[in-house]
Amino acid sequence: MSEIAELKAKQDAMSDDIVEIKTSLRDIAKALNSLATLEQKHISTKEDIERIDKIVGDHETRIRNNELKLATQMWVERIVWVAVAGIISAVIVSLRG
Repeated sequence: MSEIAELKAKQDAMSDDIVEIKTSLRDIAKALNSLATLEQKHISTKEDIERIDKIVGDHETRIRNNELKLATQMWVERIVWVAVAGIISAVIVSLRG
């Protein structure tokens, strides 16, 4: 009889171990599903960042070109104002003199 009790105790211990293994496998499966979801979100976020980076890069180039054009136009405008002021001064001097 003690052998049967010993076998019963071993069988119960194995049953508990199997339940524990099944629980661990379920937890691992859930973790893998979460990991797959996070990986997909990571890929999607990376693609969004790359797309936005390209858009920002294009805007940066366009803005830099516009700033250079504006700076050139400001110098031309200043030169025109100096020329106009010089012409007006010359006309005033010639009218007085």
